[in-house]
Amino acid sequence: MKELTLYLDDLSPGQLSMKRLAGYLRALSAFYGSEEAVHFDRVDTGSAQLMSNIEDKAYPIVMNQVREVSGGLGKKSAVAAYKTLSEYMAADGTGGSIRSGGATIFQFPKVKIESPPLRIVKPSSVQGRLYSVGGKDDTIPVRLEGADNESLLCEADIAVAERLGQLLFKQVRLHGDGEWVRSSDGAWKLVKLRISSFSKLEDIGFKEAIARLKAAGGVDWNDIPTAHSNILETRG
Repeated sequence: MKELTLYLDDLSPGQLSMKRLAGYLRALSAFYGSEEAVHFDRVDTGSAQLMSNIEDKAYPIVMNQVREVSGGLGKKSAVAAYKTLSEYMAADGTGGSIRSGGATIFQFPKVKIESPPLRIVKPSSVQGRLYSVGGKDDTIPVRLEGADNESLLCEADIAVAERLGQLLFKQVRLHGDGEWVRSSDGAWKLVKLRISSFSKLEDIGFKEAIARLKAAGGVDWNDIPTAHSNILETRG
């Protein structure tokens, strides 16, 4: 008999339920192959070590199958068993390796467990084309089409939704508490906005907007003899 052991790096034997242990052993048996010649021995202490004894005649066959899978080859059953073992390890937050005589002959990659994305709720405003107001519960789903044709998910109570419904397919600005999530690249994305108030936006062209700004007037700096010093003073 020759020994072959699966080391589960971050698991102790006490952390393995009987059901999970049975799952590991079932997949490990298919991974090794030569099932009639592979005999489970024990779970050793430290990192959970699933120790098996391989009959001498089958040992080269088992080792060859393990090496083929590590090279991306091997029987379908062995590749499927490898996938199952990897999924178990990912769910258990551990990596693993198969060792023989103290030497590592196969290394399972440890899946990096990412921290949950950062979420915040803050007063927010969004605007866009209102294209959906509807639902039968007390909280009514509301949808906007944003500047990049993205859908902005919002919700409102019945009273606000009833008034919003009169602006369907119009440009609106919505105010309320927005839930935002930060992605891995640092960008913030709106998850949902709880609407407290809103306003209708005028859909006007660029030329008309410029004309309105000119008509509104402003400060004529030519009429102020101390304009330069006033600007510097406001800057502190």
